[in-house]
Amino acid sequence: MVREDPAAAGSFRTPAESGLLPRADPCLRHSLSVLRTYRDADHQRRLFRKLGEHVAKATLAPEHGRAKPTPTERAPSHTTWWPYPGVVREALFSMVRGEA
Repeated sequence: MVREDPAAAGSFRTPAESGLLPRADPCLRHSLSVLRTYRDADHQRRLFRKLGEHVAKATLAPEHGRAKPTPTERAPSHTTWWPYPGVVREALFSMVRGEA
């Protein structure tokens, strides 16, 4: 989920980069949550409106960083992504118009 259309760099900042969650697990503070299905993204978008009203998609490759499936009951396709330094994250994503 992203706030802007088109997606902007601010939508792809980790909590550590944003100065958020200082007491959280340091490893997770340097990661981003991504969802592998539109269904999960749309569900989370409806639950957590403050995260953004738009859905953006990308095909992440090994050169973009490390990723680990971290499913939850509400979001079975949840994945934790640690982008590599220098990756222009917003350039990887395009906006989804309707179900993808």
